[in-house]
Amino acid sequence: MRRLLSVFGPAVIASACGSEYDTIAERSSEEPIEQLGYDAPTAGEQPDTDGETPIADAPSLPKIGPPRTPVAIRIARQMLVLRNAPDHDAPIRGRIPLGEAFEVFAFVPGPECAGKGWADLGDGAFACLEPSRRAVDLAPRALPEMRDGDLAPFFYAHVKNGQVARRWKNAKSWVANEPHLDVLEPEHDYAFVTRRRIQGELVLIDEKDRVVLERELTRYRPSRFAGRDLVENPVPADGLLAWTVTWPENPVVETPAEAAPLARSLGYQEELLLVPTPTRNDDGLWFEIADGGFIHARNLRRWRPAAPPADVADDEVWIDVELDSQTLTVSRGSTPLFATLVSTGFKGPTPKGIFRISMKHALGSMRSRPDSDDPYTVEAVPFVQYFAGNFALHGAFWHYRFGHKISHGCVNLSPSDARRVFGMTTPRVRDGWISSYESDAQRGTTVRVRKGDDPAPDRRGPVQPLDG
Repeated sequence: MRRLLSVFGPAVIASACGSEYDTIAERSSEEPIEQLGYDAPTAGEQPDTDGETPIADAPSLPKIGPPRTPVAIRIARQMLVLRNAPDHDAPIRGRIPLGEAFEVFAFVPGPECAGKGWADLGDGAFACLEPSRRAVDLAPRALPEMRDGDLAPFFYAHVKNGQVARRWKNAKSWVANEPHLDVLEPEHDYAFVTRRRIQGELVLIDEKDRVVLERELTRYRPSRFAGRDLVENPVPADGLLAWTVTWPENPVVETPAEAAPLARSLGYQEELLLVPTPTRNDDGLWFEIADGGFIHARNLRRWRPAAPPADVADDEVWIDVELDSQTLTVSRGSTPLFATLVSTGFKGPTPKGIFRISMKHALGSMRSRPDSDDPYTVEAVPFVQYFAGNFALHGAFWHYRFGHKISHGCVNLSPSDARRVFGMTTPRVRDGWISSYESDAQRGTTVRVRKGDDPAPDRRGPVQPLDG
């Protein structure tokens, strides 16, 4: 597997989730790692996930204009900054990391760029390239690359509480019993590219070949939860889609009453089809499960389709986040395509309104503000999509509480769900690209965040070009 050499380089922007959502200039986002007392598992309670369970392939990229045939494949010899026009003064359209292959669709005229030439890279992106004509047989890849059976692009871990985790320059240095290079920082989640057994010891190796002993760390095992593909598995007209959200068990009783005999127990985050009409009595609200038994509403998150904003076209993909049910839906016009559980703001509210995705990062490192009472640093957060200043949709590998409010305001998805949604939205991130920014030529996908039927104010504005 080729390494993504610039994962923690200039393409990565870090800040804190929860800044004012009408301040777009910083164009970055963050999500905290929280350990709240919800009735849901902590990282240590999740069953071991070392076994391989492949996640679904990411959906094909959004259809934007007619297909084009590349005239060349190139390799980025440095972090490549893409522009909205063949001009160094044009706003930034995206970035391609060092060492990545990418497609070129045409060579175009433009202002002098240090002896190089301008190239059209598709989707309204242009870059100044070396004039090399050497053939490249390395196909561009979707970033971040996922290992077969893995749920995340890296092995993630943090220092055990009250302990020290040593780091060596490389495996050879550790095997030779040389002094360690340094120690890892607490309140920091590290990303490692390799997990190996050397001389009977499990070690984790980062992109700089530095080695840490796994026994001195707590390794995260990302959630295997995944939402429902509503195209392949539509909800029956007489059914109501729901998930169980109480850890570790959700009781199903024979009749809708607290004292009723137990029929069976359901696990955490199990998908259900319910009879839509509930029963309400002195014990609360109950739903009948399609295949028998009754379950209390407190153990459920229920999904319902919603009408799109008035100006969303019939063929336009858009996202709906409903805060009460902690659900997210991707639709095309009025047709739901995908539905899942999310975790929205607890310590800070997720802003309500209608927004657009302003930029997307395949990976992004995040850290708390300098004055935070809860300091943290998180490396290589996957599939980040900013929709309101510092608020974003993104994958969360550090908790399993989807269906519960957890975050400082961002919208957390399981890694596999984040990957799926990332591939369905604009501004599209082409193969080989690490980031993409909306432009007038390619607007970001509409995101509506609402609470029930309360009106969602339209906060979409003109495209905010990223200069630099």
